[in-house]
Amino acid sequence: MGASGWSYFTPFQQDVEKALQELRNEVFAKGKFGQANALPPDVLAQMPAELKAAFENLRTLETARQGGDDRQFASIEELLETTGEDGTHTIVDILHTGDGPDFGVAWPAPPEVVEEVFGKAKPTHAEIEKAQGQITEKLELERWQAVFVTVYHNEQPTEIYFEGVSGD
Repeated sequence: MGASGWSYFTPFQQDVEKALQELRNEVFAKGKFGQANALPPDVLAQMPAELKAAFENLRTLETARQGGDDRQFASIEELLETTGEDGTHTIVDILHTGDGPDFGVAWPAPPEVVEEVFGKAKPTHAEIEKAQGQITEKLELERWQAVFVTVYHNEQPTEIYFEGVSGD
């Protein structure tokens, strides 16, 4: 199927590892995983009818592959075991934070890349939204890798932004 790029904003807290785990649990609890579920609803709504129908067929096949509409996973670990190399195409595939690039790791985006991509050291939510995906491109992230950036409002940290790539 191919890898999927994704991004998430989550409320700021000093402990980024805790923020990551809470976000993973939230995405898992909502069942928002799998490549067929990767498109935002507004993008899907703007698709031509033929493309939308094809996408819905893909979503149906993906749901069946994962065990059907009623498939409930007892844990993130069970979900990851079930999806295997396909992954979830979400932040759920990122296992923990670290200091640098590694499999299943989110690490802090380098300050020079933050400056280059967003034009400042303390980007706002709107500035990050305008440039979504650019950090992934700039750093040439590999599958099952992510970076995070602190988001600011009035010079105060308000959110943590995660951007990454996973799935196969």
